[in-house]
Amino acid sequence: MLSIDYIRKNQDKVKSSLLGRKLDVSILDKLLESDKRRVELIEKVDGINRQRNEISHKLKSVRDEKLIETGKNLKKQKESLDKELSLIEEEYNNLMLWIPNVFKDEVPDGSEEKDNIETYAWSPEIKSFDKSKLGKDNKSSQYMPKYSSHSDNHNFELRDHVELGEINDIIDINQSAKVSGSRFSYIKKEGVLLQWAIVSHLSKKLIEEGFYPLNPPLLVKERSLYGTSHFPQEKDQVYSVEDSKVEDNNKLYLVGSSEPSNFSYFMDKILDEYELPQMVFANTTCFRTEVGSWGKDVRGIKRVHQFDKLEMDVVSTPDQSDKIFKKLLDINKWFWESLEIPFHIILKCKGDSGYYASAIQSDIEAWLPSQNTFIEVGTCTNATDFQARRLNIKYRDENGKLNYVHTVNDTGAPLGRSLIAILENYQQEDGSILVPKVLREYTGFDKIKRF
Repeated sequence: MLSIDYIRKNQDKVKSSLLGRKLDVSILDKLLESDKRRVELIEKVDGINRQRNEISHKLKSVRDEKLIETGKNLKKQKESLDKELSLIEEEYNNLMLWIPNVFKDEVPDGSEEKDNIETYAWSPEIKSFDKSKLGKDNKSSQYMPKYSSHSDNHNFELRDHVELGEINDIIDINQSAKVSGSRFSYIKKEGVLLQWAIVSHLSKKLIEEGFYPLNPPLLVKERSLYGTSHFPQEKDQVYSVEDSKVEDNNKLYLVGSSEPSNFSYFMDKILDEYELPQMVFANTTCFRTEVGSWGKDVRGIKRVHQFDKLEMDVVSTPDQSDKIFKKLLDINKWFWESLEIPFHIILKCKGDSGYYASAIQSDIEAWLPSQNTFIEVGTCTNATDFQARRLNIKYRDENGKLNYVHTVNDTGAPLGRSLIAILENYQQEDGSILVPKVLREYTGFDKIKRF
């Protein structure tokens, strides 16, 4: 969250952030009104406490009935003010949760996806695109291949990942529908091995870059989700476990990303500056209700309730976070280029940066030639000190001063969508799938063919 002192002094910036995200700016006025009343009440309570202390001190040396009566009246006043303050504090704290982070200056104006700006694009044929081929509204798509990049024949009719998964017997969404309902899947045989290869390939790179792995809990208390700004904004996207089934009747939630668990590892801790950055990654199963997306991307495994991904999360000093943000984007570039899959990176505009913790956000999107479009395969976010304030993560600088850290997070590799991109871009005319060269040392085979 933002500090209330910052909000008071930078109301225009906060209002701009609300407007940019298409949120109701009246919430800022409500917060400031609540804060003003809260401060007034605190000052009144403090004043009464001082008076009571003075009376208590005087009564130690002399019994004065008038002072005793005054003390009783002050106690009643304090009890009344405490009740009012408690209500105001509750209102104030709730309003603070709905105030988003402030955008960095380089975040472009805009209200929707078409206003996002391409910052990088790559394909096996063109390699790094020059700026003339980049722009708003996916300008680079006109230069992306309309065929399978890794087939000698560019003239056959392309299949999508659902058909490719079925004919190669590596994806089964019919049986999973019987077992769990819609938006679940069985990934099978070489499909699983291909996903494991992706994890091994990216994990090796991350360890070389100084990251260390975590195996975090997938069920977390609500503080972790409020702390990372997944609550209250996306509460309807998260599955919960009944209180009666949980130790001490705590409510637990299934994570939609390992980010809440990973950053909560540092919750309530004070790190020394020399320990930063702390760079971690986790390969976990994640869960989302997908409320509000009924009828959208229902075919195949693109948008499902249960999925696996390898997430990168970094805790840093404020001076390091912009460099870390760039570093994570560079790792994404390396990853998709090493797989030789066409992709681009977009800098998200204000109106498309819905995530409240975001100060700046970029998406990585892989190319799907069968649909002549991109699919989101990652998001990189610098949340500055927004999450750190909620999770109470601090560091001690060389002068002994305590400061809040910055947090930067990146999807890394969503295994289901990465599999989709590989199937689409490595399909052959007969429906078989070549394996990306960099993954063959992990899979032990160079082609998937079931016929």
